[in-house]
Amino acid sequence: MIGRLALVAALVLTNAAATQPVAAQAASAADRIINDPRVPSLTPYGLNLQPQIRRDDGVQFGKALRVPLSGHADFWRVGVITPTLKPVRKGDRIVIAFWARAVETQDGAPGRIGRVQLEATPVVRTIFEQPFELTGAWKMYQLAGAADRDYAAGSLNAALHLDSARQVLEIGPVFILDYGQPAP
Repeated sequence: MIGRLALVAALVLTNAAATQPVAAQAASAADRIINDPRVPSLTPYGLNLQPQIRRDDGVQFGKALRVPLSGHADFWRVGVITPTLKPVRKGDRIVIAFWARAVETQDGAPGRIGRVQLEATPVVRTIFEQPFELTGAWKMYQLAGAADRDYAAGSLNAALHLDSARQVLEIGPVFILDYGQPAP
């Protein structure tokens, strides 16, 4: 499974050298994935009823989490998280890449994720963040930043804060990739 994840990450994310063979890109990407990106591994929070995992052949690995939202000023109270499974070093370039789409919105507006962030835990502290507007089609979105200090495995999460509008969103796989230290 990780081999397939790595191949897709290598093909979608363009950080690998263009001259590198696809097999080498896949092996390199496998080393970079530091979480379990599969939809069943996502942890939803803040909802009265847990969202159901749905089969959807339109998204990578064929599963999505459908999340109906009411919209709230405190949009961070509803979301999904995925923890790191490997340690991260200070200065490492981290990429969060995730599949998402807006299924229903008000008046045809774009879907909105109030914030996607890399956060330290158990006391939540944001390392880097970005809001996103979503289309109705499946798309992989990404953001990048650097680790501000060393972190043990499990002490970082990628968090998607979802409740920024009355909408229905679908979330597919969420990848956390560690590209290591920047070149000098």
